[in-house]
Amino acid sequence: MNNNNLHILYHHRTQGRGAEGVHISSIVNALEKLGHTVTVLSPPGVDPLQNAGNAPVDKSNVKTSGIDSLWKFISKHIPNMAFELIEVLYNIPASRRLESELANNNYDIIYERYAFYMFAGARKAKKYDIPFVLEANEVSGIKERARKQSFKKLCGLFERYIFKRCTSIHTVSSYLKNMIVKQGVAADIIEVTPNAINPDVFDGCRHVDNLATKYNLTDKTVLGFAGWFDNWDRLDLLVDVFAKLKVNNKNLKLLLIGDGAVLDEVRTKMVTLNLEDDVILTGAVQRSEIRKYLSLLDIAVITHSNEFGSPVVMFEFMGLGIPIVAPKLLPITDVLTHDKDALLFDILDMNDLEIKLNSMINHMAMRKRLSTAAYTKLVSEHTWSRNAENIIHTSGVFN
Repeated sequence: MNNNNLHILYHHRTQGRGAEGVHISSIVNALEKLGHTVTVLSPPGVDPLQNAGNAPVDKSNVKTSGIDSLWKFISKHIPNMAFELIEVLYNIPASRRLESELANNNYDIIYERYAFYMFAGARKAKKYDIPFVLEANEVSGIKERARKQSFKKLCGLFERYIFKRCTSIHTVSSYLKNMIVKQGVAADIIEVTPNAINPDVFDGCRHVDNLATKYNLTDKTVLGFAGWFDNWDRLDLLVDVFAKLKVNNKNLKLLLIGDGAVLDEVRTKMVTLNLEDDVILTGAVQRSEIRKYLSLLDIAVITHSNEFGSPVVMFEFMGLGIPIVAPKLLPITDVLTHDKDALLFDILDMNDLEIKLNSMINHMAMRKRLSTAAYTKLVSEHTWSRNAENIIHTSGVFN
């Protein structure tokens, strides 16, 4: 084994198009830049290195073909119980592909993106005596999961089997780490590894083009958020707070970048509160264009989020030098510190959010101080290169 060139097998079961594809390709590229060789073993017809970032912010508009369309159809239309049965059965072809790969090549590490019921990687790692490093972006029983679970207890049994065979586990939040520890897994093998950015792409500066003119945002103070909007984003509450702020800030605008069914409620509120000219809905935006749209924001607002996930957009705000107001959820406090690199408010306390936003709106020096500190923290602690180094360090290969 060459210490400067490990051979790593990256195994996953995602469709590899949206945020998960960006995450996979970013980790793979970072590992390769460190001098390692990475082979990605994907479901048939899936290529996250080719398709990463192809999904727009509105993931419902993703266009697919061939076997990609089959995976999308299964994910979207199959009933939960049948879907979970398919997840269990997926271990059969996964085991065959892993066996073929491991029998014909020498690997130093198996790095796997955790998926419910997928135990094939853990079993093959034990058979071939290879360190097994798991990236867990969710666990059984989490609240507010987009796809509901039908067999939580059964999934938990599979999960404990997998976790106990890991050399190390990387979670995107301390919330997930705490859940895994409750399953009897030693805390010292679990690393909290939030999402990250590539500093070659995010340089701490906003890059505004003619979009400001298009949306009539020139010389305005723009609050906003971006993403595929889920119920947990609580955009309804953001509009309520914005309406109050608007009374004393006539130059204020709210920009919501993306789409989602929850915007129907936002549109209703816009009419009820007479905010049609002040709340701008961009609709779906291609990921290749997202930085231009984010650059329109003077202040980024995360009203709420799920309890377990590391919001990718938060790191993009940091990378563009946009000051952030966000709730004190664990995935956020894992990264940001109140009044040091962001303003953080009590969870779902809209009075507190209003106070924090007023402070941001009225103190440009504060915005600059917080955004500069956030960017400095980002490039020193939350880059894909640093995450890749941590993966190698915790693999036990050099111990």
